[in-house]
Amino acid sequence: MIHPDPKPKTIRLKGKAYTEFREEVCFQAESLCESCGQYAPLLIDGRFDLYRCGNVSHIRSRGAGGSDTLDNVRWYCFDCHRKWEDHIDREGDQ
Repeated sequence: MIHPDPKPKTIRLKGKAYTEFREEVCFQAESLCESCGQYAPLLIDGRFDLYRCGNVSHIRSRGAGGSDTLDNVRWYCFDCHRKWEDHIDREGDQ
């Protein structure tokens, strides 16, 4: 009997762990979008603003088996994150 390869173990963070992970990604990027270089802070006046704050963008999506690890994410501003998610000007494998 042939058995399929086991699904690779993925790391999925939730709640406080994901918030801390998001902070680490922003810190490593120095609050700058890793695509266009625009300032994309973690919070503005202590609150998250979808359109002005940075976003964690997975290189390999979580749905495709990607993990919440530093080597699988980038820090993007809203516009670059939208382009990435919409596969506009996307680099690398799709």
